[in-house]
Formats: sequence, C-alpha cells, structure tokens
Amino acid sequence: MVWFSNTLGVVYSNGPAVAPPAVKAYYDMRAEVVAVRIREGEPKYVAVGRGNFVIYGDDRGVWAVELEVKEWEGVDAVGKLKKAGVELW
Repeated sequence: MVWFSNTLGVVYSNGPAVAPPAVKAYYDMRAEVVAVRIREGEPKYVAVGRGNFVIYGDDRGVWAVELEVKEWEGVDAVGKLKKAGVELW
C-alpha cells in the first residue's frame, strides 16, 4: 500500500484502505521543538535518538522528513523501528 498526502487534505492511494489524515507539523519557538504528526492516536513503540534532520516542504505542506541519527538512546531502538514497520537496510 502506498499513500501520498499533503496538509490540504488531498490523498492518493494505490489501494482500497481508508486514507490516513494529512501530515501536520508544529513548531514551538519557546522550546525549539518541531513536531510532525502523521496520524491520530497513541504510539506503541518509541525510539529516541540524537542527530540532525531535514524537513522538506512546498506550497501544499510537508513533503518529507529525513532524520540522521548520530546516537540511539535506550534499549533496542532499531528493533522498535522494525516493529513499527520501518524498512531497514
């Protein structure tokens, strides 16, 4: 299943399943925190790390977010990513 979405609510899919809501991004200037929300609900797996990131966007909203991990915190962060459906190379 492949989903394409933007913050204007336009969603394209190659399958019949229900589309996820649009990606939303928030920036708290007081704390220097950027939050990118992909869908509603509560997380089951949490992987914490330190590094760099890039947020790509256009006039329709967030296009992609890339994270470069310098250091993982906690136990089995990569295993948690795998359980969450992240493709590992």
